[in-house]
Amino acid sequence: MHKHKKLFLLSGAIFAILSSILAANLYMSNNPSTQNPQQVYKKQIIPWSYKKLGITKIWKFTRGKNVKIAILDSGIDLNHPDLKHANIIKTINFIEPNKPAVDETGHGTFIAGIIAAQNNNFGIVGIAPEAEIYILKILNKKLEGKVDLVVRALDFCIKNKINIVNMSFSTSSDNPKLRKAVLKATKHGIIIVASARNSFGSKAGFPASYPEVISVASVNYKKQISQFSSQGKIDFCSFGENILSTAPNNSYKLSSGNSVAAAHLTAIIALILSKPEKWGLLPKHSINKDKIYNILLKLSEDLGEKGKDNIFGFGLVKFK
Repeated sequence: MHKHKKLFLLSGAIFAILSSILAANLYMSNNPSTQNPQQVYKKQIIPWSYKKLGITKIWKFTRGKNVKIAILDSGIDLNHPDLKHANIIKTINFIEPNKPAVDETGHGTFIAGIIAAQNNNFGIVGIAPEAEIYILKILNKKLEGKVDLVVRALDFCIKNKINIVNMSFSTSSDNPKLRKAVLKATKHGIIIVASARNSFGSKAGFPASYPEVISVASVNYKKQISQFSSQGKIDFCSFGENILSTAPNNSYKLSSGNSVAAAHLTAIIALILSKPEKWGLLPKHSINKDKIYNILLKLSEDLGEKGKDNIFGFGLVKFK
């Protein structure tokens, strides 16, 4: 494993993470499932987390229309029946620009399903199915990539006026290039949501630990912190265990990880941005991270120690 120029995506085991490596925060859990993936072929299933977060109530007002979300990940399976007719505006392969952004790992497809799966009569539905989705592939079939690809992807987001960026990956130490790119993007009003590392109680990692980023940790069905989660600069938490979403080869699966929790919060922010007046905000072109952060504070259910703590942050964000 090279130490200096590669990112490393983990979709299965958890490895020690070197300072220059980015790792996707999906953790394959063997916990008992709460929903049967096989049922999705008979009817559309609403993942259990949506109801507990009040998302099905908010769908009466918005499903994320006119909000641009960029998913920086391993690409997408565009042939999946729940994604091929979803509102995906553009896909870009930053590794091999002349090739499609095919997901060879399943991670990007899973995250995309939580955010944007089509509302139809089978499978699942994304939390913000009417949002405009941009798939930016930065991780290859070996689950590796380069920090430079993240920089280029964020530059694309700035030029294309993306509203929210989902980053379900992390590195154990600060990286100057990554920090500079994140700072530049947030100065342009882009809201960046990043998952904490699957570090089993160790530090949250980066970009989650940057002050400009909204960091997310995972809790289970009982609102207990997930065993794989981390501590440190945690802003909020969301459900991230045994969540049902899209998988390659026209399938569905249950997975867990801080990546999953981050996808939930990204889509929740999209619902807020789509109808900003409902939360007392001006039109979304004038909304930045700080304004959204204040809304999330109002929506959060305090968990753990009173107020913000290093495990749950300000707590579980949900619609009352």
